Amino acid sequence: MKISTLLRFLSCAFVATALSVNVFGQTELGRIKAARVQGEVKKLNASAESPLKDGDDVVQTDTIVTGKGASVVLVFANGSSVRLGSESRLSIDQFLMDPLDAPITNPGALKEEPSKSKTTLNLTYGEMVGDVKKLNSSSSYSIKTPVGAAGIRGTIYRIVYRPSSDGKAFFQIQTAEGLVVMEGVTNTEVPVAEGKEVIVEIDTEKPEEAKVQTKDISPADAAVITSASQELVQTLQNATIDPTPPTPPPAENKEETPPPPPPPPPVQDSPDLTPGSGKA
Repeated sequence: MKISTLLRFLSCAFVATALSVNVFGQTELGRIKAARVQGEVKKLNASAESPLKDGDDVVQTDTIVTGKGASVVLVFANGSSVRLGSESRLSIDQFLMDPLDAPITNPGALKEEPSKSKTTLNLTYGEMVGDVKKLNSSSSYSIKTPVGAAGIRGTIYRIVYRPSSDGKAFFQIQTAEGLVVMEGVTNTEVPVAEGKEVIVEIDTEKPEEAKVQTKDISPADAAVITSASQELVQTLQNATIDPTPPTPPPAENKEETPPPPPPPPPVQDSPDLTPGSGKA
């Protein structure tokens, strides 16, 4: 390899590394707010379990659990929102985004997210309806379940996952607007186009025998999605997304330089006691 070619390669590698650090080094924990809490809704984390109330903060690694007949709306700082339905459990596995420059009022009016983000949610059981703004090209948004996942591309969607005690489960993805991609159930991704749904009936002991069918969303389910999405819109109209405070840099452990030791005392001349020296 010629020296000039090697130098060009190293230069490009350095620039790519610098850009990568610049893009991902600024990503911080995103803010999530709870709203329209109805019925018994709890927030769980590693240290505590507490009732969830309107205006409470929800952060990455929190888990939200709803009781029978309960629901809650979660407003994410990237403009997306989720309505978690009755008897559901949703974990915020990851929510990172670049900091906002200024507060955003009426995030429901956003057509696309205000900054790059990465969202990973985990629906252990239950159902949810979500509204995700058009994502930045370097952003991602996915929802996991025990049997498969949904990759969101900017859409209004509904996901239902109901396991039973005999090891079987019902998994449903519905797309009201935009596009959702089902992942992990079959060998290839399954696109779920607007107005369509994918229904999976699966035995968790024999996942390779899963029954997958695609069809139109029923009028009854379409009405459920419409009602939930209207609730999301109304919630976002009254919401304000504040910038996430920047993460402070780690404190520098500066070791204080100890003062120099004091100089040794001056050496005094001893008298010369040699006989005949004349000194006493």
